[in-house]
Amino acid sequence: AAAAAAAKLLQEQPTWLQIDPAAVQQLHERLAGCHSEAVRDALLQGGQQLLLHISDCFHQGKDNPGFCRQVCGLLANPWLQHMECHHLLAAIAGVLVELGQQQPAAAACSAACGLTYSQQLQQLLRAWQAPEMHRIVGLLQQYITLTLYRQQAITPGIEAATQLLGLLETTSSEQALLEPAEFYNDAVNEPDFNIKEDYKRWSSGSGLFSFCGHSWIYDPAAKSRILQLENQMQQLAAFESSMMQALMGGARESCPFLLLRIRRGAYLLRDTLMQINNAKNNGSLKKPLKVKFIGEEGVDEGGLQKEFFQLLVRECFNPEFGMFVHSDETHLHWFHASSMDLDTEYELIGILIGLAIYNSHILEFQFPLVLYKKLMGQPLSLPDDLAELHPEIHASLGKLAVMTDEELAGMGLTFQVETEAGFGERVAVDLIPGGSSTPVTAGNVQQYITAYADHLLNGAVARQFGAFQRGFLRLCSGKALHFFRPAELEQLVCGGRVVDLSALQAATHYDDGYNQHSAAIRWFWEVVHSLDDAQQKRLLFFITGSDRVPIKGLGHLSPPFVISRNGNDHTRLPTAHTCFNHLLLPAYKDKDTMRQRLLLAIENAEGFGLL
Repeated sequence: AAAAAAAKLLQEQPTWLQIDPAAVQQLHERLAGCHSEAVRDALLQGGQQLLLHISDCFHQGKDNPGFCRQVCGLLANPWLQHMECHHLLAAIAGVLVELGQQQPAAAACSAACGLTYSQQLQQLLRAWQAPEMHRIVGLLQQYITLTLYRQQAITPGIEAATQLLGLLETTSSEQALLEPAEFYNDAVNEPDFNIKEDYKRWSSGSGLFSFCGHSWIYDPAAKSRILQLENQMQQLAAFESSMMQALMGGARESCPFLLLRIRRGAYLLRDTLMQINNAKNNGSLKKPLKVKFIGEEGVDEGGLQKEFFQLLVRECFNPEFGMFVHSDETHLHWFHASSMDLDTEYELIGILIGLAIYNSHILEFQFPLVLYKKLMGQPLSLPDDLAELHPEIHASLGKLAVMTDEELAGMGLTFQVETEAGFGERVAVDLIPGGSSTPVTAGNVQQYITAYADHLLNGAVARQFGAFQRGFLRLCSGKALHFFRPAELEQLVCGGRVVDLSALQAATHYDDGYNQHSAAIRWFWEVVHSLDDAQQKRLLFFITGSDRVPIKGLGHLSPPFVISRNGNDHTRLPTAHTCFNHLLLPAYKDKDTMRQRLLLAIENAEGFGLL
């Protein structure tokens, strides 16, 4: 189907734009099959001369509607994958980017076709199928990676290749050709890449090239590092401002931290909301967070914050408060549609979620992906975005779409629906002006479906979501947040669900007599890797206090996972300091005992065994 669609699009193009990438590629492969250096050299030299000619004509204002097609044809050269030909690949990328960004001095549009070079290039790229797109993306990624490793600097060739890759990413996103991960670059996402310097170049507004200006090249873990860097800079600014006020006597009581002093139990949510509201009013939200449970000893080095957010999420999403509804079918939360005035509460909960991101904590709740699209201001796809939250309603709307006029008339539907107003009361809402008197017919059923989906996802919860979004954006309005796709933002907030124990094992530290070769440690990992998915999540909860995987992966826990020897008592169960990701593991006598004790501990983790 994809090939047929591409062929049809090719036939519809004017002659000056017609190019069959697969046929061009096949021709080049046959030439490569000659295994002739003379053929190779001729193709490379011809490509260089063509690029020089096009560039000269372009800068002299000499128009030719075939420029874009000719340069795109050069990308099929099979020798471009070799390092000795990378200079030609960089030149091709440079010319294509130049054609796409500028116009000849003589005319804004090609006289032959009435389209700018940018529009011509876009049409050519849309004619490519996924295999061809995949090949070109691979070439450009290889060039960027190898050049970065060799040069240890951003060259003009890297800039051009990245910009061309951006054009391909846009086309791929529009047509759903490639997965976003294909545009992540290995070298740029390496931990030792100077992401801080790249961010500074981008945020300075100097106009210098920065990968942050092409954020699709970063994977979610790297984006998380950038967001954390941005947050740390804001926290440092708030900290220094507070200290300066204290030194200058500008405030009687100035704390450099956002210090929450709270009580457990029934007082937890009330104490938190009151203090967050005060912080909102006095501008303290962006200070580094510290949590103090009243009446308890302990210094917050991150562990108390983790416990605080875990307890708080359970309270906020408690059905008794009536702010969110939970679906037993989808296990998702959504806003409770009602006319009750809970704007302050929703805004404060939005602040709390932003506060967790701002301070690098993951939260244990589950919203549909559409929430993150709304938070980022992206347009919804209706009614498709309804499927995850309300699968039954989405399926029913699909059935309506194929009904006849007689079937729809028999249902008696109009453009009016009922919605909850609070305390069980329901009110009628028109989906369009005069909706109560507008019957649903085969001619307007698609309008009804879209309007009803929009009502459920937007209109019915507009007030609640609006307040929630205001709170969220008080802390998460920085530029770096917009690097994330909705699915990546969800992973940042709630963590991932795929438990990669190999990554955890590779990053584990050992203490008190253990090392990776100790018998107990070998047995431990053999048992752990034999667990099913549910048991692995229980293990993760047991050692970290959460069954969610941070966006950077289990290989980058903070603090890192540590296993310490805890005596030789074979009857003793493993225990864990969840605040510090620290497992205390006795040196059991054999693997069977290790498995029995470990399973008993993780299956009963709530209520005992946690320190």
